[in-house]
Amino acid sequence: MQRQFFRYLKTKSPQFHARSTINTLAFKLQPPTKFTPQSVLIFSTPTNLPQIIEDVIELHQRNNIQVVVAGIDTMVPFSARNGVSELWLDQRLKIGNSLLLEERDDLDKPPRESDGINPVSARKNWKNIQGHLSLKLRHEMDANINLANTVFSTGSILTLFYFDSETNVAHSGQHLCELEVALPRGVVPNHATGKIEDKWTPLYPGKSFKITNCVGNLLKSIEKNPAAKYLENNDKLMSLKSKDTEVFVKLRKKGTTVVDRFKVTAGGGGWGAKADIIALSPEAKPERGDEVEFFMVTPNNRFVKHKEDDVEKFDHTFAFISSYEETAYNGDDADTESEKIYETFGCGSELGFYFNGVKHHSPGETVYIKLK
Repeated sequence: MQRQFFRYLKTKSPQFHARSTINTLAFKLQPPTKFTPQSVLIFSTPTNLPQIIEDVIELHQRNNIQVVVAGIDTMVPFSARNGVSELWLDQRLKIGNSLLLEERDDLDKPPRESDGINPVSARKNWKNIQGHLSLKLRHEMDANINLANTVFSTGSILTLFYFDSETNVAHSGQHLCELEVALPRGVVPNHATGKIEDKWTPLYPGKSFKITNCVGNLLKSIEKNPAAKYLENNDKLMSLKSKDTEVFVKLRKKGTTVVDRFKVTAGGGGWGAKADIIALSPEAKPERGDEVEFFMVTPNNRFVKHKEDDVEKFDHTFAFISSYEETAYNGDDADTESEKIYETFGCGSELGFYFNGVKHHSPGETVYIKLK
């Protein structure tokens, strides 16, 4: 059953049509008929990109519609590996800050930063170029989405481009690795907020702890106790005895309501092998007096796609997900599922995404914005 998601507002408010198609069958872009679209933003998994590229070239040449296409890892809901998400608008998108793919080659980029515990190899076996689409949803609401590796579907390591023949912007019709896109004002209402859902199990329910010693991204002591003891002495975590269990923290900056989310990295001889230190993601910059909460993501929640989840919560939403990790090539049941269409727009990334400056990168972690 196909359901469509339209909005018609009075006066000059924008009209739009949002749709996500999962497990596409003979997919072809079809513009909405209830209004004349001026622009379209498309997220596509790699396997669908050749058809999408063919369709948008024809669409732009025939109707002069402004087009933006990004190749991404997965769809919402379910972190599906086969799908297309479309956002058609009766107004034009604002496009800027594009960076050509040829201008970035991460072979010349220094090796990734050490987390303070694990060694970093300087060797690179695979050309890897990071790219992202920055999407401004409304004032003080934005998402930064990591792109998929599309070399086996399009021949390009990344697929990101736009067609725009009316606005004097650089790089129309060229391969990009970065792009900023702003939605027309009013698409996302001022009252809409982002709701965060994750698969985190609290290690100390309802409790937060004060950091008393730290340096860089390393926690040395918490409440004047060795930091790693808060993990070593947690029965809930230790009883699993699974190396596939991941640990995350919420870090609340001292004197603010700002909450960042980081992964705990472990190496060598477990949590206490490096002088009872806990290492957070390299980008973390904790300070004394900040408060920390501990969580874990179990193997069941890390690898299993929860297809029984309530999909109704995604109706009339924009949604972004940190993709579940795959345990089989192309999914266990990719060939048996039928095509489904949902009233949502969004996508997922294996590398996670940023929403309003906060990184979301644990499997299944989702942000969705209700539009009505």
